[in-house]
Amino acid sequence: MSSNTGATNGNERMTDASQQENLSGQQIGGYEILNVIGYGGMATVYRARQISMQRVVALKVLPRQFMQDDTYMQRFHREVEIVSRLEHRNIVPVHDYGEFEGQPYIVMRYMPAGSVDDLLGQGPLDLDLTTKIVEQIAPALDYAHSKGVLHRDLKPSNILMDDNGDAYLTDFGIARVLGQDQGGISITTRHVVGTPAYMSPEQAQGQPLDSRSDIYALGVMLFEMCAGTRPFHADTPYGVAVLQVTAQPPTLRSINPELPVALEQVVNRVLKKRPDERYHSATALAEAVRQASDGGSSIHDTLPGIAKPTKPVQLRQETAAPVAPPPARYPTPNTPRRSQAVKLPRPRRVFRRKRPQNLWMSAAIGGIIGCGLLTLLVIILALVLSGNGQLNGAASNAEEPQIRQTWSAPSQPDLDATSEAARRSLLGQDKQD
Repeated sequence: MSSNTGATNGNERMTDASQQENLSGQQIGGYEILNVIGYGGMATVYRARQISMQRVVALKVLPRQFMQDDTYMQRFHREVEIVSRLEHRNIVPVHDYGEFEGQPYIVMRYMPAGSVDDLLGQGPLDLDLTTKIVEQIAPALDYAHSKGVLHRDLKPSNILMDDNGDAYLTDFGIARVLGQDQGGISITTRHVVGTPAYMSPEQAQGQPLDSRSDIYALGVMLFEMCAGTRPFHADTPYGVAVLQVTAQPPTLRSINPELPVALEQVVNRVLKKRPDERYHSATALAEAVRQASDGGSSIHDTLPGIAKPTKPVQLRQETAAPVAPPPARYPTPNTPRRSQAVKLPRPRRVFRRKRPQNLWMSAAIGGIIGCGLLTLLVIILALVLSGNGQLNGAASNAEEPQIRQTWSAPSQPDLDATSEAARRSLLGQDKQD
């Protein structure tokens, strides 16, 4: 590779653009130029007033020193052609275009809040703002790809902001229509198309490009917005381009440890050297960034075969579902067996608990009945014994008068009788006994 390279939109070319005459205060066509906004890759951008409608617009003018270069003239007109066929809410629209004294210009919507590059001048962006920017630029990029247009120069200075904090894609000056001019320009030549700090490895090598090259550039922007610095640094644009092809980027959290691990894994994937290992679309990347910034798990985020980064959530749900499946919601073959396995022990447990209660109840009832029978026997025995006593008493009472009568029957000895009579009386009594 030769170090003799002149990267488009490099510092040298921006210096050339900045050295052109200042057109502030002049009038071009129906537009009054107010002041310089900035210097683009191949044009100077002014803030101007459209006289007919009394509105402020952005006026992009090709510097006079580039008017003799057919390459720059073709790129300027290509931007008009491409942007005029792209209508998306996050692509800066073209209001008008024309030439004034042979100097071409493009009239575009004025974006007063500047660019993402201006925001990065103050340091890393807030994660919420970074996510919002990616979510707005991604669909615009996918829309351009659906129309067969590759941007090829996606970078922070080409993302403009409005007063509401919304992001817009601009500067299709070196965009390519897919199917046209597919040969590419190698980094070994004098003309490198794109900005080395953001170009994909295949773009730096002059290989055929597709939408994944722009997605890589969006990934470099994502890295820079989160870390506040670009992943690759070198003394020359050529050196940066070489690193894009040969070196691995530093991990995001090695620069900013406060960032989520999941976001680091998203960045690792989008900056893969091989295009087929990156996200298949810019929207898929944006969804992965949103999931990571919301605290979602990063599992499966780095797998290249996933069509969308939302699939890991479904896989986790499918994996987690059998852990505690409601039978009505997940009627899988395993569910009935699991339900029976849970329910079968319950009758046994209930039966074992009730068995001691029945035994104790039976024993208690048996004891009560036994006590009752014993008491009944005691009562009967007492009654029997009591009855015998009454009979014996009655018999003794009945005999007692007879005895009394027997003893009262004999006459008393006559003490006044003679001794013989008295003896007979006594003897007669003895005989009676």
